[in-house]
Amino acid sequence: MDNKEVIIKQIIVITDGQSNVGGNPVEVARKAFKKNIIVNTIGIMNQNQQEEKPLEEIVNIAEAGGGIYEYTYIDELHQTMQSITYKTVNKTIQEAVNKQLKEIIHQDINDMNPAARSKILHYIDTFSEEVALQTCIVMDASGSMAPKILSARHSILDLMESLELRRGNCEIAVVIYPGEGGDYCQLISGFGETVEDFERKIAIIKAKGTTPTAPAIDYAIQLIEGYNRIGLQKEPVELEGAMG
Repeated sequence: MDNKEVIIKQIIVITDGQSNVGGNPVEVARKAFKKNIIVNTIGIMNQNQQEEKPLEEIVNIAEAGGGIYEYTYIDELHQTMQSITYKTVNKTIQEAVNKQLKEIIHQDINDMNPAARSKILHYIDTFSEEVALQTCIVMDASGSMAPKILSARHSILDLMESLELRRGNCEIAVVIYPGEGGDYCQLISGFGETVEDFERKIAIIKAKGTTPTAPAIDYAIQLIEGYNRIGLQKEPVELEGAMG
């Protein structure tokens, strides 16, 4: 595998509840996966929350989007985003390696002897630090997120700073939902902006309104597709699906 040819594209949906306007997010996640964009989900739980059913939708979104889901508390959001990104990169590379192994030797990693499997897994672990990564964080900013929004801002900043330490190229964009003025969602930080750029903008993130998860994921798809490749944007186009 040539790391110059590998770009892993992912959307991370962060929410503390179920969508309630704007269509079915599961179907939109399925559309993303067909476009080779992985959709991961993180469900933020309250410390005293015993029932996970309100967050069941995050499982369905992740499964339709070929991704991973996690439940977490707001204080652990940064670590969870890091973990989900690491798992996504490794899972994607392992699937690609398995496909090549089956074509060449008609075996996958699990069929190999321990010594050979260990070498392959070491290669995957090393290679995962070098592949290009394009991540769009899609964050719920509905009314229920009000007590968590400050911690969520800092968690995103921490993730951006930690991903800058990777050897491979990283691009991060941040979209919140709902947006201002009745829009379903709003771009906070586009691909190619620096941590300092985002830090200046995070103060505008305020929790309010409904939970239009589907339009926000669709907006993220368009944002990712608006790039020819990591770090090279197409001619500016007006993204659809942001309006309520």
